[in-house]
Amino acid sequence: MSAVHSYRRPADPVEALAAVVESARRAAFWRRKMGDAPPIRSLADFESLPVTPVSEYRRQRFGDVIAQPSKIAWIPGPPLGQSPDRVAVAEGADEARARIEALTRALALAVPPGLASPSAVVASTAAGRYFGAEMCAAFIRMGITAHLITDAGSADLAGVIRRLRPTVLGALTPALDAESPPRSVVGAITRIGGASLPEVARGVEILVQNELGVLGCAVNGGALVMNEDLFHFETSQDGTLVATPYFSRVQPMPRLDTGIGAGVLARRA
Repeated sequence: MSAVHSYRRPADPVEALAAVVESARRAAFWRRKMGDAPPIRSLADFESLPVTPVSEYRRQRFGDVIAQPSKIAWIPGPPLGQSPDRVAVAEGADEARARIEALTRALALAVPPGLASPSAVVASTAAGRYFGAEMCAAFIRMGITAHLITDAGSADLAGVIRRLRPTVLGALTPALDAESPPRSVVGAITRIGGASLPEVARGVEILVQNELGVLGCAVNGGALVMNEDLFHFETSQDGTLVATPYFSRVQPMPRLDTGIGAGVLARRA
């Protein structure tokens, strides 16, 4: 398998957050939100900015949250990013690379070292197929054959998985909750709050937020380890997770309240 690049936390997190805010000021929504706040010179300056609930963010017009339209490389998710309940997410090349690297690192934890000829199946809901496709792309990037199937395509999802004989299973649909994985499966990945994690040698739970990607992961039921090299994390007054991606410039998101609650955050390392 190819080596997985390791991102490092910025040497100066405040400088990185200041760059995110400077970029955000180019977008109409964030200019209205932040007003005439002074430049960011300290963490206290940054934490004086308003927190934005993800529900509010999703109601915005696409053009109002984009800071650098000329640098858009692609829009992941539904075709052209068109979704009835959320604003599209656009990325430049650097943002896309960082998000996919975070996903790749998490998936690699489910592949036991020394596993010969690993293969993967990602089983998702129809609505989750876009994220499932990104998981497959990440597996392929690691040199692992990968297939995507949805629970809308077969009445016997578990039977399809058995016939494909994967060594790693991505379980993104509750349709698999009552099913035991085939004996070939030694590693499994689920989303926290989604399908139940099957009993396998290597089980990885990933904490995913639509606008931000993989925020953290837990291995074999252990502590939730957050991606603090890619995100600045805070906890809101209501106990929910607030995140700012250090790498966001095209579509910056300073102090986005993800809505992820205290029950999940209690598992943090």
